[in-house]
Amino acid sequence: MNKSIFIYFILIFCVIAWGSNFVFGAILVEQFDPSVIAFFRLIFIIIFLFFVTFRHVQQSKSNLRMHHYIWLGVAGFIGITLNQWSFYASLQYTEPVTAALILALSPVVTALISSYWFKERKQLQFWFGSFIALLGVWLVITKGSFFVPHIGKGELLIGLTMLSFSIFLILVQQLSKSIHPATITWYSNIFGLIGLLPFVPWKNTSLVWSVPIRYWVLLIVTAIVMHGLCTFLWNNSIHKVGASKAALLLNLEPFIAMVFAFFILGNNIKILQLVGAFVIIVGVYISIRTKTKKIAVNS
Repeated sequence: MNKSIFIYFILIFCVIAWGSNFVFGAILVEQFDPSVIAFFRLIFIIIFLFFVTFRHVQQSKSNLRMHHYIWLGVAGFIGITLNQWSFYASLQYTEPVTAALILALSPVVTALISSYWFKERKQLQFWFGSFIALLGVWLVITKGSFFVPHIGKGELLIGLTMLSFSIFLILVQQLSKSIHPATITWYSNIFGLIGLLPFVPWKNTSLVWSVPIRYWVLLIVTAIVMHGLCTFLWNNSIHKVGASKAALLLNLEPFIAMVFAFFILGNNIKILQLVGAFVIIVGVYISIRTKTKKIAVNS
């Protein structure tokens, strides 16, 4: 039980880091092109991961086959290339909390994909908790008005971020059955960087050297902590609790983004937003307390 609590503590730490990244990302896109941010972040992430994952990668090389590299490449393109680029691109057109709301839909999408992929039967309590959490997310972003939000370019891009992340979680859970999570993290980022290269506007990259040093520091620190350390910790923990339950914690991101936006960007927090945040936490708690059953498949 204590081990399980520790794993969830690690996952919550990652969610807090990722929730704050909506605000820091909104600051960075004012200074850098989205693909340039993703490119340089991946460079620093890979440098960090080299020291963290080197031993595991070396040990697992002899066990990797061509089909492993193909699936690692697919995971890298979907979960790193598309995810990183679409995330920062979306913050050019939508607010951090709005982006966090849409990304918070990934637990439900992950659960749906997981139910089909792993033949999992989710209990009614799981779906009830998911619905409550989504209701809380809706309260946070709509401030209790329940209006239908306008779907623009930013919303579509963060929707791509959400979908790519959900698929990536499933791929990581599947790959972790035969490959160490550290190796998955390393290769997915390497393939993700390669897949990002065509998106980078190389003719305009010289402009980044005129960006003030404080933004470079913010870019490097958030890259190492949020997408280096947290991705490594998340991938190392996800196979222990399952992709669906781990993804449920992402429902906390709108509340975290709201808090960081209040302190850093000066955005106001309404009472209904706090109520919505509380509902999110309740929904997440209900869902992660349920057990998953495998569906029997007749041969």
